[in-house]
Amino acid sequence: MKGTIITIGDEILIGQITDTNSAWLGNELALLGVEVVQMITIADKQLAIHQALDLALAQSDLVVMTGGLGPTKDDITKKALAEYVGTELELDEELVTRIKGYFTSRNIPFLKAHHEQCLMPRSAKSLNNQLGTAPGMLFEKNGQYLLSMPGVPYEMKDIFSNSFMPEFNKLNKTNYRIYHRTIKTVGQGETRIAEKIEDIVSHLPKDISMSYLPSLGEVKLRLTARSSEDLSSTVDELTTQIIARVPDLVYGTDKINLSTALRNLMCDRGLTLSTAESCTGGYLAHQLTTVPGSSGYYMGSIIAYDYKPKQALLNVSAQTLQEHGAVSEETVIEMLSGVLDKFQTSLGVAISGIAGPGGGLPDKPVGTIWMAWGTKEDVQTYKLTLSKDRAKNIEYTATAAMNALRKFILKLS
Repeated sequence: MKGTIITIGDEILIGQITDTNSAWLGNELALLGVEVVQMITIADKQLAIHQALDLALAQSDLVVMTGGLGPTKDDITKKALAEYVGTELELDEELVTRIKGYFTSRNIPFLKAHHEQCLMPRSAKSLNNQLGTAPGMLFEKNGQYLLSMPGVPYEMKDIFSNSFMPEFNKLNKTNYRIYHRTIKTVGQGETRIAEKIEDIVSHLPKDISMSYLPSLGEVKLRLTARSSEDLSSTVDELTTQIIARVPDLVYGTDKINLSTALRNLMCDRGLTLSTAESCTGGYLAHQLTTVPGSSGYYMGSIIAYDYKPKQALLNVSAQTLQEHGAVSEETVIEMLSGVLDKFQTSLGVAISGIAGPGGGLPDKPVGTIWMAWGTKEDVQTYKLTLSKDRAKNIEYTATAAMNALRKFILKLS
């Protein structure tokens, strides 16, 4: 089965928001055995929608469309789709009842625009949206299928996963299987990892491939089997072999992320953590607390951006700051000691640096960032030398800090 993804939205075309829906849908469709042949982004205009559908249906069995299904007048997708498939809009009384109930429970008035949102193309199958008011719509025409969903990412994902998937299982007539395993690594680049597993990758079976997916500080190794046969056990065995080659770099597989892996290590060992941040401005704390259950080990953070809070809250001495500056090994060691004293945690981490793009000095250029981590008795330090990109420096530093803690904990056990 071949597929096309169409994203509707002027805000995407002018760069106001980033299209994350297409990337997510591309991955999900691949897992279902759907070969995505194209992704198209268009304006929220009827002609653009009709032209994109002509192009998509000429090459695809399944078209997945997101965007333009809200209650405002600029959301015209539903009307454009009804005209394209040659059907009329009619009031969906069941949808009216559901949306009215949704708003009533939240003390929100049910407006005329919401009533109009309940007009649905007669030939479409309505797909329940558990997280919003606009349902998904599934059309069938001459053996081809068109799925339309809201552009709000969490609503789109809910409809696709919970309402569309049962329908897809009915319409999919092929026995073609795709099976993925993703190995998550941190701490080395893809070239060095590829060298260590070269002999395994060079002898992969013909229906199994390997992809390297690098990001800041991390590399995902994705094994994919595409076959009419069930090759899941072979892929699982290859996953085990690769992990055995680079065990110090692997923190997990598949959907686990570094924050989750760190939470699991901390909670399994009954450890607690506190953080002291300067140039990262709380980004490390944010990453740690995005994971459910982080309260089981993470106690809190002190963001000491200026000299004064470094001294007042973390007990960094004025002499240390005067002699070595805020961006120094000596300062982060004292920041670590201060945060451990303040929160009385098993472990701590401290960060201070020059994130950029300005503020660099001849001996401390932009991208110079010092980290300290460990316990009162065992303090580790490291100097990162990064780029002039502020956002990337902050993100990379948080990843490096979590990986440093991960490796430190593994050595404790």
